[in-house]
Amino acid sequence: MHSMTRILGPLAILMSVTSCRKTETVPTYIVVPRIEVQATDAQGGNTSKITEAWITLDDRSVGVWELPARVPVIGDGTHTIGIDAGIRRNGAFDDRRRYPFYTTWQSMVELSPAGSIELAPTVGYQPATFFLERFNDAGSQLIRAATSDTTLILHSASTAPELLLDGSQCGGFVLEPAHSSVLLRTEQDLPGVSGPTYLELDYSTDVQLTIGIEYVQDGSSWMDPWVVVVANASEGNVAWNKIYVDLTDFFNRQGISGRDIYIAAQLPAGRSRASAVFDNLKIIRPAS
Repeated sequence: MHSMTRILGPLAILMSVTSCRKTETVPTYIVVPRIEVQATDAQGGNTSKITEAWITLDDRSVGVWELPARVPVIGDGTHTIGIDAGIRRNGAFDDRRRYPFYTTWQSMVELSPAGSIELAPTVGYQPATFFLERFNDAGSQLIRAATSDTTLILHSASTAPELLLDGSQCGGFVLEPAHSSVLLRTEQDLPGVSGPTYLELDYSTDVQLTIGIEYVQDGSSWMDPWVVVVANASEGNVAWNKIYVDLTDFFNRQGISGRDIYIAAQLPAGRSRASAVFDNLKIIRPAS
């Protein structure tokens, strides 16, 4: 009887330790289907293209996860989950950044190993300065440049409902052989800033777009291409997308003034028509 006790005692302890270790390494799965944006009209509306979630557990990083995400986390009981929204800078697939103008979402969760918790995070905008063109007025702050033979078209629910993103008016252009180039520019003379600056734009295009910058340096005016936006829609069709263009270097650059942006396109050789539509243009800078 005593010898059986000596055998079963260590075995019971071993089973107990093994059980604890298994529990400690069984994850709870945090499920994040999407991250939504809540924004006011003064912030240009709530369209977004959030592609990644930067996730923390009690302020410790558990990685960057492509959405929709199913994230294993180790632990038990009550913990704080933090989620930051990630975007693809300048539309590049391999350039993923935590978007500096979105707030962090946090929630208390009860972890249960082998279970799962589905979250519905929402983020807003940090305090910031917004330049907005939503194309809802009779005119536009995107002005046809002197070198452009094509002008901006404003599409409304009464003229082209099939082109609209959210039911409200949008802007766009059509290129044809007699009007084969377009250059639309702002005339805001935006001041330089210290800190991140981004341009957001909803768009659908069947022709390559160039988003460029204008500025004055040493008394001369300059126009430089900044980002090329590839066609995302087949000819004559609409497929809305969104891009976040990083203008930080441009707005932080010293010795220049008169900062503006432009959108340009050229009718490709061999084509008789090309078009694009865009909406909710924002230039977002640190709060002044």
